[in-house]
Amino acid sequence: MRLFRSGDGSPGVLDERLGEAQHARDGAFTQARELYLRASGTHRHPAPRILELGFGAGLNFAVTLADARRRDAWLDYWALEAHPLPLELLEAVLGRFEPEVFAALAPGWGRSLRLAGCGFRLRLEIVDVRAWKPPAAWASAVYFDPFSPRTNPEAWERPVLAAMKRALQPGGVLVTYSVARPVREALESLGFRVERLRGRGRKRHWLRAHRAGP
Repeated sequence: MRLFRSGDGSPGVLDERLGEAQHARDGAFTQARELYLRASGTHRHPAPRILELGFGAGLNFAVTLADARRRDAWLDYWALEAHPLPLELLEAVLGRFEPEVFAALAPGWGRSLRLAGCGFRLRLEIVDVRAWKPPAAWASAVYFDPFSPRTNPEAWERPVLAAMKRALQPGGVLVTYSVARPVREALESLGFRVERLRGRGRKRHWLRAHRAGP
């Protein structure tokens, strides 16, 4: 894995083995802010509870935490990650935006851990999502950000999406960068109301899925 400079100047991570970037090449920070934070409505939530699949280098967390602190909102963040990045890549991304959080995570990096700080609580769970037991109606939003259906199909299977639905509060939303037809159809079959959103750069569309009532 190696770092690259994305279109908005922010750092991203490229998995050379898979030939796929963990972050948007046109703008890693921009996608974290516009898709995950804003399209999910998290930037307006008074006390967001975020469930993220694919913690990666922690960019979505860093952007969400900065916004919550700006608004004096309490952030509860639960992230799932199957394969933690090398520590130096975490430092290059998360350490750039949240150096104190990085310093607190670094000693235990690679293991499941919990961290509480100014205005937030972070639970990072190192787990294969297929073996994970979702809490009922916990999250206000799901940041669904694993590798693509092409390179990581297991993460996009219907049982995983069903677990995300179970974890969402009624009225909550799931946001992701993939608008592939099988993904849309699986979400719709689970009762989500799915819509395409205008993307950025070469990514023409993103996806938002609304969880209906109970």
